[in-house]
Amino acid sequence: MNRLPLSSDWRLTFGTQLPRGVLVLLLVAAFLAVAISAFALWRERRRGRTLALLALRLLAVLACLMVAFEPRLEFGQVTAVPNYVAVLVDASRSMRVAPPDRGPTRAERSAALLASAAGTFSAWEGSGHKIEFYGFGEALEPASRTAPPEPTGEATRTAEALAELRTRFAGRDLAAVVLVSDGIDNGRIGRGPLDADTRKTLEALAAPVHTVRVGEPELRDLSVAAVLADDFAFVRTPVKLEAVLRHSGLGGRVVEVSLLRDARTIAAKAVLLRKESAQEKVLFDFTPDRPGNYVFEIRTPVLSGEALQTNNSQVFTLKVIRDRVRVLHVCGRPSWNERFLRSMLRLNPNVDLVSFFILRTDTDEMPLGRDEMSLIPFPYKEIFDEQLKSFDLLIFDNFNYKPYWVGPYLPGVRAYIEGGGALAMVGGDLSFASGLYGESELQAVLPVALASIPREGPGAWTGDSYRPRLTAAGRTHPVTALDLEAKANAARWARLPPLVGMNRVAGLRSGARALLVHPSHKSKDGKPAPVLATAQVGRGRSLALLTDSAWLWGFGAAGAGDDGRAFQRFWEGAIRWLVRDPALALLRLDLDRVEYRRGQSALLRTRTLRSDFSAAPAVEVALELRRAESADGGDPLLDFKLVTGADGESHTDLGGLAPGAYRLTGRAALDGRGVEVETTFVVRPEGREFDDVVARDKVLREIAQASGGEFHDGALGSPPVRPPRKVRVGSSRTIEIWSNPLVLLLALALLGAEWTLRRRTGHA
Repeated sequence: MNRLPLSSDWRLTFGTQLPRGVLVLLLVAAFLAVAISAFALWRERRRGRTLALLALRLLAVLACLMVAFEPRLEFGQVTAVPNYVAVLVDASRSMRVAPPDRGPTRAERSAALLASAAGTFSAWEGSGHKIEFYGFGEALEPASRTAPPEPTGEATRTAEALAELRTRFAGRDLAAVVLVSDGIDNGRIGRGPLDADTRKTLEALAAPVHTVRVGEPELRDLSVAAVLADDFAFVRTPVKLEAVLRHSGLGGRVVEVSLLRDARTIAAKAVLLRKESAQEKVLFDFTPDRPGNYVFEIRTPVLSGEALQTNNSQVFTLKVIRDRVRVLHVCGRPSWNERFLRSMLRLNPNVDLVSFFILRTDTDEMPLGRDEMSLIPFPYKEIFDEQLKSFDLLIFDNFNYKPYWVGPYLPGVRAYIEGGGALAMVGGDLSFASGLYGESELQAVLPVALASIPREGPGAWTGDSYRPRLTAAGRTHPVTALDLEAKANAARWARLPPLVGMNRVAGLRSGARALLVHPSHKSKDGKPAPVLATAQVGRGRSLALLTDSAWLWGFGAAGAGDDGRAFQRFWEGAIRWLVRDPALALLRLDLDRVEYRRGQSALLRTRTLRSDFSAAPAVEVALELRRAESADGGDPLLDFKLVTGADGESHTDLGGLAPGAYRLTGRAALDGRGVEVETTFVVRPEGREFDDVVARDKVLREIAQASGGEFHDGALGSPPVRPPRKVRVGSSRTIEIWSNPLVLLLALALLGAEWTLRRRTGHA
C-alpha cells in the first residue's frame, strides 16, 4: 500500500482496566459531587469564597478521575494512505448522438470534458488521491484518461455499474466517484426513482458520487421505441399490434406510420405528434389469413434534422398458427361418400366445417326455382368472392361447378391455392372431366391432366371394382400413412376392401405424385392410372382422389374385420398435409431465440426425422440464409450444407449478424422425397439504446443527492472529495500522566484544602 511522507503526532489514551460500568458510575459520582457543591454554594451567594471552594472541589474530582482512568500521552509518527477517485464514463451507443447542428457527439463532448478537468485531476493527485478511469454500458470496463472508451454498449446500466464498482473497490478507500453520462438508463433504475438496492450500494461506497450530464439543449428525433405484440397469433383471429413512438423537438408534426409484412405495406396511419406529450401510441388491427412465420416492420419517415435515422423502425416476427382448420365442403349431390366425409369433419374438434351439398340440378324436372336447389340458397358469391381466404381447405366432392354460377370465381380460387391455400377434389360422375374442370382455371392447379378426356362415357368414368396399389411415393407419404411402420402400413392398405368406380385422366401434371394407382388401367400417357395424387402449386397444395367410394375404407373395412378407422386416418393425414401442419415436418430448424442483439451469435439446431418420426441419421441438409425485409430476399448471405449426426441432429453457430430480419431455408431428401422448411428471426439494430435518445438528468440528480455528491451539467468543476485516511505507523514515547504519586497526593491535598476552607468560612 503506497503511503505519503511521515509526520509527527501525539494522542491522549487511557490505560484503565476497570469495567465500563464502573467508569460510568465514577463519572456520574464526580458530576454529582461537583453539582451538589455548586448548588449549596450558590444558595449562600458569597461570590469570592464560593468560586474558590468550587474550584478546589472540581480540581480534586479531576485528580481522582485521573487516577481512575490512567491517562497517558503517546508520541509517534503517522502517514496518510492514498484513496481513490473513480471516474465512470458512459460508453453506451446513445453517446453517439449529435446535436441538430451536427456538432460533436456526446462521446466527443465527454472526452473534451475530461480534458478540461485535467487541472482538477492534478490537484486531487497532489492531495494524495489516485484516479482510475472506467467505461460503463452493459458492464464496467477499465479505461484510460487519454483514450476514453468507445461508445459501443448496447445498454446503459448505471446502478449495475456502481454495484460492480463497489465490488472492485472492496478493501480500498474511495474519495469520490465521478459519473459522466447522458442520463439515459435502461437498466434497473430506468428513469428513476432509485430502488432500495441502489441506495444500499451508494451507502456501501461510502463516498460522494458527483454526476455530470452530457446532453443537448435541443434535440429533434422520432423513434419507434417499442412494439407491443404477442409472440404468436391465430389464423383469422384479429390481433392488435401497438407501437410506441417517442419524439423530441417535433411537436405539432403529422407523420405517417406504416405496418409492413414481408417488406410489403399492409396498413398506414397518420399520427399527430402532440407538443404536450413526448410519447404517442399507434394501434394496428391485423387479421392473419394463413399460418407461418412472418416478418413485420413498423416504420416512420426520417424527418429533416433528426439526431438519428436508425431508430425510425422496428422489425419483429410473428408466428401465426391455426386454432382450428376451417374447411369448406361443397358436394354436388347427397351420397354415401358425402355422408361419411361430412360426418367425420363435423365430429373432428380441430375442424371448423362449412358444408353445402346440392339437392338437385337445374335439369331436374321439379316445380322449384333455381334458388331452391339446396337446403338454403347456395351463397356462391359470398363464399368464392368475399370469404374464400377465410378457409384453409376447399373440398369439391363430386361437384360440377357449371350449373351453379361458380365459373367466374374459379380464377380467384386458383389464385387462392397458388397463394398458399389448399384444394382437395373428390371424384364421381360430376367431377374432374365429367365436371368440365379440364376447361376451367382449376386445371392448372390440379395434380392430374384432363386434356382430351371426354365429359361422359367410359373414357371419363369406369365403374369396375379394384383394389388400388401403393406407389413408391405412397409408401412414405403422410397422406397414405395409415400406420407409422412402413410394412404394417403396406399390409393394411392391402387388406382394405376394393373401391368401385374411378375418374379417367390423361396422366399426372408436371411435378405431381401418384400415391395410389389402379392395378391394371393405364392413363393416356401409358403409365398406371392414378387413384390418389398430390401436387405443390405455388405456395399451396392440391389433392385429387379420383373416386367417390373411399367411404368403403371405413364402413366396408369395419365389416371385414378392420377397426374401420382407415377412412378417418386417411382424411386426417390428407388435411394435415394439405394445410401444412408443422407436426408433419420431417426437417426442423430450431433457433435458440427469435430475436438477437447486434453481434450475438444465432445458434441453430437442425433435426431430421423419418416418416415414423424417429431420428434420421446422416442426412445432408442444404441451408440458405437471406434477408427477409425485401420481397425476393436477394442473394443468399449464407449457403452451406451440413450432415446430421447419429441422433439426427446438428448444431450450427450462424455467427453474429448485422441488424435486420432473416429467413432461413432448409432443404433435404427424407424417405425418398424432398422436404423444404423455413423459419425467420430478427437481429435488433440497437438494442434499447436508441429507443429514446433525449438526454435526462433525473437519475443523475437522484444519485448525487443520495450519495452526498454534486450534480453538474456539462462541466465537472471542482467537487469535494474525502481526504486520505491517516494511519499510525509507530510510537516513539509514552508518558503515563496518572502514574506519579504526586497526582494522588494532589487530589488528597485539594480535598483537604476544600474541607479546611469550608470549616473556616462556616460552610456545612
